Amino acid sequence: RCAARLRIEMYQSSENNFGSSNISEEEATEALLAHAEENGDTCKSDINDQSPQERVKAGLKHAKEICGQLKYDLNSVEFEKDDESNGHVSFVTAASNLRAIAYGITPVDEMETRKVAGRIVPAMITTTAFVSALSCIELVKLAQKAPLRQFRNAFVNLALPFFAFTVPLPAEETPGLHGSSHTIWDKMIVKESEKNHAKGGVTMRRFIRQLIKKASKNYGGEGQVSISNISYGPYMLYANFLHDEDDTLLDTPMQQILIDAVSSGDIEDFDDEDFDESDTEEEYTEAQLADIMALKKRAFADLTVVVEDPVTGDEAELPPVRLLWWKN
Repeated sequence: RCAARLRIEMYQSSENNFGSSNISEEEATEALLAHAEENGDTCKSDINDQSPQERVKAGLKHAKEICGQLKYDLNSVEFEKDDESNGHVSFVTAASNLRAIAYGITPVDEMETRKVAGRIVPAMITTTAFVSALSCIELVKLAQKAPLRQFRNAFVNLALPFFAFTVPLPAEETPGLHGSSHTIWDKMIVKESEKNHAKGGVTMRRFIRQLIKKASKNYGGEGQVSISNISYGPYMLYANFLHDEDDTLLDTPMQQILIDAVSSGDIEDFDDEDFDESDTEEEYTEAQLADIMALKKRAFADLTVVVEDPVTGDEAELPPVRLLWWKN
């Protein structure tokens, strides 16, 4: 009904009183039923005979023909959210709720629509162009490897107008062992070799050796650090006090360890008394299967590694460790 009224207002002369176009719900229903009876069979036969592409082309052609036959200009209707009699908010609510339902979003009432409409800030092309230009300038500095003091944060309000530029602060440093530190931009890369891949994948034992070798470069040479624990998100993969002599785990490929960890669920709920060796077939949930498939498709795995000083017992977290799988 609100959509029909807005359509009438578009075609009415500006001298007419739009208030007189407030058709009732019964009138809108009768008009829709009459239109369906008149055009239903024709539309149905056209849909069955045409492909989706042909239907779109036919619809655009029909709209073009109608526009060419108009003998008067359309009227622009100014949106007014505080007038309940004009049907503007009702139409916006109905249209937005249909779109929300299509995307699985919870529909809202007219009051919420009115609140959102009152907070909308128009996206001006001038602001978009200004922000895009500033971003490109900073990207050029990044490509030139310019020092941090040459970069700028920008605070802009073209309506005032207000322009302010500041030098960005350096990334916060996370302390490590022996006076070292790292930031969120640092990353430690460990690559699976072709030889390890041919043998079934890099094992936990070999992965730990490569980690110690790389970490020792930052902490004063071989023997200065040991791996305390390795985790993948919420899953603990290795802990030295549990798995230091666990040859089964140490000789298992890392990718298989990750899959086992994801499919195991919450390890805090594990009880030795509930374990049954005869139950070898695991039933995965849809979420676990999705995580396993994602693991197999990704070319890497991001891990959290904590190292320990064997002498003092101090622990510190390494920069994010990325294990790259071998790709042919």
